[in-house]
Amino acid sequence: MKNEMKKKHQPSALTACYFFVILIVGLSLAGKSVAATICVPRDYSTIQKAVDAAGNGDKVRVSQGTYYENITMKKGVTLEGGWNKNFSQRDISSYTTTIDGGKKGGWVVSGANKATLDGFTIINGKAIELENSTIGSGIYCLSTSPTIINNVIKANEPSGIYCSGSSAVIMNNVISNNEEAGIYLENGCSLKIKENTIRNNKNAGIGTGGNATSLFDVRNNIINNNALAGIHAKSATGTIFNNIIYKNKDAGIRCENMPPDIVNNTIVANGQAGIAVDDPSLRPLIKNNIITHNVDSGIRAAGKGYSYNLLASNNMTDNCNTDYLWCIRRQYGTYEDEQSFLEHNDIIADPLYVDAVHHDYHLQPTSPAIDAGDPDSKFHDMNFPPSMGLSINDMGAYGGPFTIPEKRKSNDPPQAHAGPSQQVYVGDKVILDGSGSSDPNGDPISYYWKLISRPEASTAKLSDPKAVNATFKADVPGNYTAQLIVKDQKGKSSDPQKVQTSTLSNHPPIANAGEVISHAYLGDTVRFFGGASKDIDGDSLTYQWELTFRPSASHAVLSDPHAVNPNFVVDALGCYVARLVVNDGKKNSIPDMVYVNIKHNAIDGKRNVPGEYPTIQTAIDAADPGDDIIVQNGTYKENIVIDKAVNLIGVGWPTIDGGSKEGDINTMIIPYLGDRAGRVEGFMIKGGGKGSMGHGIDIWDSAPTLVNNKITGNQHNGIGIHGNGMLTRKTKIYNNDIYDNTIGIGNGRSSRAHIYNNHIHNNRIVGVGSRGLAAPVIDGNYIYGNHIGVGCREVAFPRIKGNHIFDNVCGIAISPISTIKRFVGEDIVIKNNLIFNNHQCGVSITSLNLSKVIISNNTIDSNNHQYAHKDRGGGLVFGWPYPGSFTAVVENNIVTNNMIGGIINHTGTENFPTRGAIINNNYNNVWNNTKDYVGLTNGDKDFSQDPQFISVASEKNRSYFLSQQTSGQDSNSPCVDAGSNTATKLGLGNSTTRTDKKGDSGIVDTGYHYPK
Repeated sequence: MKNEMKKKHQPSALTACYFFVILIVGLSLAGKSVAATICVPRDYSTIQKAVDAAGNGDKVRVSQGTYYENITMKKGVTLEGGWNKNFSQRDISSYTTTIDGGKKGGWVVSGANKATLDGFTIINGKAIELENSTIGSGIYCLSTSPTIINNVIKANEPSGIYCSGSSAVIMNNVISNNEEAGIYLENGCSLKIKENTIRNNKNAGIGTGGNATSLFDVRNNIINNNALAGIHAKSATGTIFNNIIYKNKDAGIRCENMPPDIVNNTIVANGQAGIAVDDPSLRPLIKNNIITHNVDSGIRAAGKGYSYNLLASNNMTDNCNTDYLWCIRRQYGTYEDEQSFLEHNDIIADPLYVDAVHHDYHLQPTSPAIDAGDPDSKFHDMNFPPSMGLSINDMGAYGGPFTIPEKRKSNDPPQAHAGPSQQVYVGDKVILDGSGSSDPNGDPISYYWKLISRPEASTAKLSDPKAVNATFKADVPGNYTAQLIVKDQKGKSSDPQKVQTSTLSNHPPIANAGEVISHAYLGDTVRFFGGASKDIDGDSLTYQWELTFRPSASHAVLSDPHAVNPNFVVDALGCYVARLVVNDGKKNSIPDMVYVNIKHNAIDGKRNVPGEYPTIQTAIDAADPGDDIIVQNGTYKENIVIDKAVNLIGVGWPTIDGGSKEGDINTMIIPYLGDRAGRVEGFMIKGGGKGSMGHGIDIWDSAPTLVNNKITGNQHNGIGIHGNGMLTRKTKIYNNDIYDNTIGIGNGRSSRAHIYNNHIHNNRIVGVGSRGLAAPVIDGNYIYGNHIGVGCREVAFPRIKGNHIFDNVCGIAISPISTIKRFVGEDIVIKNNLIFNNHQCGVSITSLNLSKVIISNNTIDSNNHQYAHKDRGGGLVFGWPYPGSFTAVVENNIVTNNMIGGIINHTGTENFPTRGAIINNNYNNVWNNTKDYVGLTNGDKDFSQDPQFISVASEKNRSYFLSQQTSGQDSNSPCVDAGSNTATKLGLGNSTTRTDKKGDSGIVDTGYHYPK
């Protein structure tokens, strides 16, 4: 395993002999001492001589300076460094006492039972090879129980501290820059590792090994910038509480054979997962942690063992929206969904560190992690500060019962905020709002409201003066003044803050212009009815009617604009709109509108907006099936329902803007029309809602044609296709520009749309996504600049053919959340795509996929160059975060110049290896990748040669044609005629790899084929 020691520290017979010889030599030099305290160099010239002379319970004090020794401690003896020359003062920072073991080699200090090493700098332990073992390290503990406290332990080899079969206490040390682990324990140790700083070691911060399981209590440490994991619990278990673990190059915490309890840690910006559990059968306790900004997932534990954690910004998700599965699954290593993570009581949110840049991971008073941990009393906070809020557990290293108490510089007063002034009507319930009050120290606050003034005739009283939102009834006209004081838990009060509520004397009237009139005919007299308008105060009303829209050919006028029920004569075909405003003598109402649609057959089957109809929706409502609705340039702020088979045709790129509203709001919905749906062409469609089912265009059980539109600026999906495959299989989406949405196109609910020849780019999460047994054909598109180019979030069966997929973070990601085998269905096909320059991976098929995947005739080139340090990157990646169990057929591909690996099959870890996915690979050219194959071998017909790519200036993404003498090049690419069958039988006879654009004939060329 990469984060084990280079050689086991397992003691041998020679090791024991070496130890015994040093002990005997030491004893032979020992003299008698009657003093309980021995001083070096005043009483003895060397530390070892002083130790040898000391008895159980004695102290050896060592003055500042460097001592070139290798010390064997003695039972019950305490060694103290940091004394000045005359032993009158001790300060380990000012009077540095260094033991340098570099001259002789081996350990610098060897521990003893009940001995204490306190206040030294331990450097230059040198490894000595003995038979099949290594001795050395800064401090070496073989079946001993020393206390190691207040030391600096650095630049030793192999490790800073090594323990085998020992029960050491390791506390308040700085352990850094050692050649391998900071602390390494094995063979049944039981260690207490508390309040240390463990950093910049060239292996794990804390590493474990050996045959017998060790126990540890790792608490209140800072573990950072180590070359492998912060803590690697390979063969150890125990508790990992209240540590700050950041910027280690592997996982923050990696567990293998035994599940430790991982509670109240802050784990930030590590090079792999925050917490990685290599054995998917383990169920560790992972609770009350804050886990953010780790390069891979926050928690990778096969969906088990975690609750009450805060996760954020893991795996490049930044401050993502939890409405999106992509945001959630990257926190959990492809597990969990929008609802399930909430069932664990986890939070995905910014924890609001005080200063993450400078690694101050205390929480700001408004942090969502405060009081958000497990409410069980055994996890309650005990020390304020650093904990804040109530006694309920604060997530992270500064919460729970085991925090280290801190002194507060001062107790600042809380700040009251009584909310905004209000205007209400007499009789209304007034709700006061103190929720903006706060305490700068993060203390819980109590609320004290008081109604300090009210109108003379009022009997108003506060409902609950100690509530955040106290209430009262404004029972008479006038002004009411409330005062709020808040107090912290120490009784310190805020300054009082006042808020005023005043009453309004008059309710505005309410206009009611009546219902839509949809069955009028040319020549009819249409009457409006305003009699349902009303005034709450009982005042009499006056009426003001206006025709705000009429067809361009109309000259209609109202009979009496001031009448309750005016009328007009329909003199032209189209739509009329009337507006009513009523007045109670003091105030106008909000206008109310009524529409009149004239029933008629459209001339030439066309209805014009805005010539005949003021809105697109009124034209649709008036239309007959088969009509064309011609919409002129302009911005139409509408949410449209196309519930009949009409064609919507834009002239001059009109914009339909749905308003980007909260919730599942669609700019346009086309529901339940089957294959009778019409066409939408020539529009910019934006402003779909922010809910998970909000769309620019939402298609349900319908098969419209969407062509030549710009779909942009929708808060969730640009286009969504849902419903029965038979009803959606004729859906055509082509020649559109789909960009700057959260999801470009989403396919779900068994839909089968044909998506072709579109530009799908710069969408925040995915260009084209599939879920819910959808089987779209995704053909001939340019898909670029998205986070994921083409993705599956649930079991689905896309056919991905002939696309250019480039400059995404991940080109194709097949990552279904279900592992239920009965959902396995059709094959997933990835055929004849050009997949290049994606920042993390070209194609990723995760471990949760169950469907067979057929990957053929793709060119997969130069992926993973931006995030090459990530193990999950590469050209073709099968299985992550655990080995896959699916079958993949990989044939006739060119896989070149990818970082990490060309074809990668994740087969588990060193201690948990499995076969991984079944990869049938043949006839592929796999060349010049960092490693061509990882976790599998080359197929019998695979080869590895320069494909000799040629560029054609007139072609988009033109650099992947193949050199061929028949099209004018000097030599033939080894990929020409190198495939598994004829081009015709594989459906590529009308495509080309040649610069002269002649079709592929005979045996198929490997790699991508351009259209002729």
